[in-house]
Amino acid sequence: MDDNFILLRNHRLFQKLTNQECRELSLEEGFIKAKKNEFIYLNELQSTRLYFLKKGYVKIGHYDKEGKEVVTEILQEGDIFGQLNLESESSEEEFAQAIKKDASICSFHVHDFEKILEKRPDLAISYTKLVGFKFKSLRNRVWNIMYKDVRERLVDFFIYVASKNNPNNLDDISIDNFLTHADVASLIGSTRQTVTTLINELSEKNLIHFDRHFIQIPSIQVLKKISENFNRMSGR
Repeated sequence: MDDNFILLRNHRLFQKLTNQECRELSLEEGFIKAKKNEFIYLNELQSTRLYFLKKGYVKIGHYDKEGKEVVTEILQEGDIFGQLNLESESSEEEFAQAIKKDASICSFHVHDFEKILEKRPDLAISYTKLVGFKFKSLRNRVWNIMYKDVRERLVDFFIYVASKNNPNNLDDISIDNFLTHADVASLIGSTRQTVTTLINELSEKNLIHFDRHFIQIPSIQVLKKISENFNRMSGR
């Protein structure tokens, strides 16, 4: 079986694809090796394709009217991106860029995937749930930016990162750092200077350790209690 088939089936969404359905996605022609800092797509969204991140990290974002980069997501191994709503056309401007190291990506045409979904209602339901969860996470981030101060947003952000990278639910975790202070600032709606100051404060309290190579969180439970206290004090 082709390595790209095996790769795709490692994702819970595609575990039940048949060999024929995998072939219908034409994965070979859609395999991408992106060098560090290389753009997978730039500006107008590549509306005919979905992308599956096999290895590495990908930054999703856009440029505002002043040309400033706005990061909306940092994707990790196993994440899906591209034309998630399966529309055939889109004028939305967005970029996807490999960061930290080289990235390996599978991609396939939206039309090919739609044809499989038409025959596989179970897969269609699973895909709808996955996309719904992704959009819910983005909506929660917008809500946090609107109603929480930056210190609360930063603590919640590190809880999210720890939870996503902690499948065994360990309390003391250390993960490869794929983020810069500027990335974190953009993701939580703050400035790099403010984020740097707050990260240093959290580090002094031994709540997190953040350097170029690793993010270490000695106790995710302590961070969760801090977040709960923020909510309690604000009446949420």
